[in-house]
Amino acid sequence: MQRWIVWLLIPLIVCLSGCVQADVVIQHQGQTGGSLTYTLTLPQPDLPFTEQVIQRVRRLGGAVKERDKTHLQVIIPFDTSQQLATVLNHIGGVPYLPQVTAKADILDQNFLLFVRERFRYDIDLRPLGIESRDQAVLVAPQSLLNFQLALETPWGARPIERPATTSDMVVNPRLQRGSDRLTWTLVPGYLNHLEAAYWYPSPLGWGTLAIVGLLVLGNWLYTRLPRSRST
Repeated sequence: MQRWIVWLLIPLIVCLSGCVQADVVIQHQGQTGGSLTYTLTLPQPDLPFTEQVIQRVRRLGGAVKERDKTHLQVIIPFDTSQQLATVLNHIGGVPYLPQVTAKADILDQNFLLFVRERFRYDIDLRPLGIESRDQAVLVAPQSLLNFQLALETPWGARPIERPATTSDMVVNPRLQRGSDRLTWTLVPGYLNHLEAAYWYPSPLGWGTLAIVGLLVLGNWLYTRLPRSRST
């Protein structure tokens, strides 16, 4: 995007739209999947945009939970981590700013009895900022957007820290940790990189272990218990 367009776009949004509140809550229950709840509050009614979001959510298998003139809450179920990444990639971004892009990547590592997930989410909010020649963000209007993303898992998640690769990148921005939840508050004007790892038990692995254990126990009892002799 050309700089002069950005300079015109930011005051226009501030004057006409105000602050957009977006909240994403991911509840990942493990191999049984989970759900993603997306709550959007607009500064003024916008029926065409709201309908666009609803149609996108329905294509992803979701449904509307709450709705009024400026408030919308939808819930989208998912069965696997790959489906969760697909949902995030399709609903990512910021209302009214198609230049904002997002990419989710979730890696499964199966250790038979437990599964480790590595969650990565990059959302580029640099179109909301204006950079100087030395790439320092001069304008990052917090009044345009308040965007939070929360990740809930059975045993909680651990944030993964890594050095920022560019001056306009923030890693795990404004992170808050709870017992089973991580919450990030994204920073407008920067490339936001979210990364965490979490574990959960594998029902398939534990089920297989239980079956093997029963077979071993049955064989042990068969060889140890006295058998009646036929006359």
